[in-house]
Amino acid sequence: MSANMSMLSPMINQTSAALLVSNELASTIMLIFERFLFPCIGVLGIAGNVTGIVALTREGFRNNSNVLLLSLSVSNVLFLIGINNILVHIYNSSDRAGFSFSEAINYVCYILLLIWSLPYTMGVFTGPLIPVLITGERILVIFGPFRAHVILTPRRTIAVLLCFYLLTVVLFVYHEILGLQLKTYVINSVTTSLIVSSDMRRNHIDIGLVDLMETVVNYLTGIIPLSLITVGCVVIGIKIICVTKRRRQLTSSKVKANTKHGITKTTKTLLKICLLYICCYGFGFSLIFIFDSELLKHESSLKLVMIQVQDLLMCTNCLGDFFIYCASNKRLWKSVTAWQR
Repeated sequence: MSANMSMLSPMINQTSAALLVSNELASTIMLIFERFLFPCIGVLGIAGNVTGIVALTREGFRNNSNVLLLSLSVSNVLFLIGINNILVHIYNSSDRAGFSFSEAINYVCYILLLIWSLPYTMGVFTGPLIPVLITGERILVIFGPFRAHVILTPRRTIAVLLCFYLLTVVLFVYHEILGLQLKTYVINSVTTSLIVSSDMRRNHIDIGLVDLMETVVNYLTGIIPLSLITVGCVVIGIKIICVTKRRRQLTSSKVKANTKHGITKTTKTLLKICLLYICCYGFGFSLIFIFDSELLKHESSLKLVMIQVQDLLMCTNCLGDFFIYCASNKRLWKSVTAWQR
């Protein structure tokens, strides 16, 4: 999603006069999101996904589905940690953005802010890509079960996932560490440090490199995975319908033989995860068109609120993944309900 390229975007670009949403109302809404909704969902989501990680680790990683589910849980935890970046709140706590401590403390806060932004960036970029792998893996298992077990091995899956995370780190280093810098100003005897674009980034903006990279990344984490997952879910859904109709015509023994490697409980669980992704990210992607429309050209305050709504949808997706996995795992569900009692 284009609005989620960086956690620093909302705090660098200051709001101007708005027509539909005033600056005061936008600030109140953003405070509710940042101080209440995100922390509450974050605590539940992190606890739930960590529980899922423990359960998947105990089951082992002989199946690709477990590897993918584990990586998705890790991605969810990273995003939920990153979205609750306390240093971002401190940076935006006053009327004017910036760190207003001593120069040394300001620099420490800046370093900690960047470190805390890394989980957010990793969650944003890997979150849409892992469901693509899940969809592709299920299609191969359904339509070519014997070849799938030869082509898709846990080691190869882990290698692909590590490449995703490594690419994310490279993008983070370029976009955040090399693309930003901290500058200190003294205004009315008050030391204020602001996060601004580095000279390298400004040069790359002038030659169009930054716009090109952001466009490529937005496609790779936006419309492309959303389209692939949607098409994949349609294909899997059609297969489920065909198997259901065949079940009515064949005996139970034949049905088991035909669906042994097809419409399994794992397939249904992963399909639900992908459908949840389509709902959350699809609605968030539709906000981009509204975000870039001419009607909201001068509505900077409303745009910042829409960015928060996008993040809320992603948080909901992270929390929903755990509930889907928990509902499909009877042992885990019993453990959770017993713990609540």
